Amino acid sequence: MNSLLLALILSSTPQQIELGGADLFADQQQTQQGQEPPPAKPTKHDPDEEKHQKDLEKDRQLGKEYSVEVEKELKLSTNADATARLQAIGAEMAEIANSEAVAVLWGDRRLNKFDYTFKLVQGDDVNAFSLPGGYIYFYEGLLNFAESDDELAAVVAHEIAHASFRHVETLRKEQSKFDILRIPLIIAAALSRSPEAMHSVMAVDLATQGLVSGWSTQAETASDYGGLQYMKKSRYNPVGMLTFMERLAYKEVLSPQLDWGIYRTHPPSSDRAKFLIKSLNEAGIPLKRSQTTTSLSARSLLKPDGSFDLWFGDSLLYTFKGESAKARAAQAVIRTNAFLDTVPQMFQLTTNGNEVLGNGRTMIAVEAGDLEEGKSVADARDKVVVGLKRIIGELSFRLFRQ
Repeated sequence: MNSLLLALILSSTPQQIELGGADLFADQQQTQQGQEPPPAKPTKHDPDEEKHQKDLEKDRQLGKEYSVEVEKELKLSTNADATARLQAIGAEMAEIANSEAVAVLWGDRRLNKFDYTFKLVQGDDVNAFSLPGGYIYFYEGLLNFAESDDELAAVVAHEIAHASFRHVETLRKEQSKFDILRIPLIIAAALSRSPEAMHSVMAVDLATQGLVSGWSTQAETASDYGGLQYMKKSRYNPVGMLTFMERLAYKEVLSPQLDWGIYRTHPPSSDRAKFLIKSLNEAGIPLKRSQTTTSLSARSLLKPDGSFDLWFGDSLLYTFKGESAKARAAQAVIRTNAFLDTVPQMFQLTTNGNEVLGNGRTMIAVEAGDLEEGKSVADARDKVVVGLKRIIGELSFRLFRQ
């Protein structure tokens, strides 16, 4: 029996089956009496949709071919837990991308659906890349660099946008004389920060280098914006895209500085971070970085003796003791995060007696019972202030204000 017919029968009620049988018998009677059954309605021909599906199939075939070559060069990760985490987040974001149309700054503006695959490869690079048709690869180093599922989801959303917006095909269409055989080289260069890939681009003629630079700048901005829209429709915090990008920008500051000029394949992370801040503000999303990072958030940790340490990132600020230590530490976490999320300036940090204030609101109240014998409240309070000033100075250097 035809499987579709079987499914229809199993999903039907007895009355529906009986009526279907009666209708079929009636049709047979009409045919026997010389009466033709009514003609089936013709399927509506949609040339635009047919072309759309052909375009998508071409992307799938191209991506499949490239993925074979990629997996000859890169080794898949053996970390099952990390791979499962990546694929779970990827599946969530892919479902959104396949069902929700978003604004496309550059690329194919149609809703392009793919069966996305997310693979984790070995290597310490903080990098990921997307091939046509939804084949997406992430390095282990990127998962280690991401401080939350929000940040990882942001990178996944960004890479999905590259595929969904069909950026490789957009490049080919915009540059009719462009050699399609060079696209694998461009993918390696435009989606990698490795010197080897950059040197490969330098070996190509200047016209090609210009195309790579222009394409990448537009593609990265479009994918940032597209990914941000996917994030807004998900359960993940869109600020994760900003905190990931800001930390990447800080990493670039600490790295050797080269002015690649026409050879640049990514807009600087600092420029992208500023663009994301503008986009988040326009969307009315509060820039609460403490919600998507560990390095930019306060937390309290229970010690064996029952006291609670207050940390911000890797900085120990204060230790609460006594029966109310847990409650006081929890309150300090909330207020410290609220203050430092604003990327404050030094003058906004003040004191009042034994209290340390941020924007006039108590963050930490130093009590004698918290201190070791011989330590003064004033000294302990001043030590907290020094620690917070150091953090404020670092935030001012690393982050961008609204």
